[in-house]
Amino acid sequence: MMKYFWKKRGERGFTLIELVVVLAILGILIALAVPRYLGARRNAFVAEGDNLLQELKTMSWAYYQQYSTFTGITLAAVGFQAPDDATASCWDIAYGAITPTTVAMIGTGDSTPVKCTPIDGTTITVTLNGGGASTRSLVFP
Repeated sequence: MMKYFWKKRGERGFTLIELVVVLAILGILIALAVPRYLGARRNAFVAEGDNLLQELKTMSWAYYQQYSTFTGITLAAVGFQAPDDATASCWDIAYGAITPTTVAMIGTGDSTPVKCTPIDGTTITVTLNGGGASTRSLVFP
């Protein structure tokens, strides 16, 4: 004769409904947390691009003060060295429109390192004029 050992009624464990409720609560918390994390991550990448362009702006201003023109300015001429390790920077930095009294510096988000995907195609443009004033624009794709 086989004996069956049944648990007592008070020792059952979790019901399916209790598990579903817990999973629903976890899903809601994750749905609230993930977008905030991704937004903060994207903002950190944009701040990195701003810092690189600020450094280039300072060097470009020094170039203008020395030569009284932006014509002929290059990244090498001002001594700008972007991080050369492919995993170090998420930005391609270049000069855009150049006139004798105005220069545009452009940072374009690059997703070559997979970590940089949130800013792929994002563009930051800093325009500097001969008077020292600058403007910044940020365009997300």
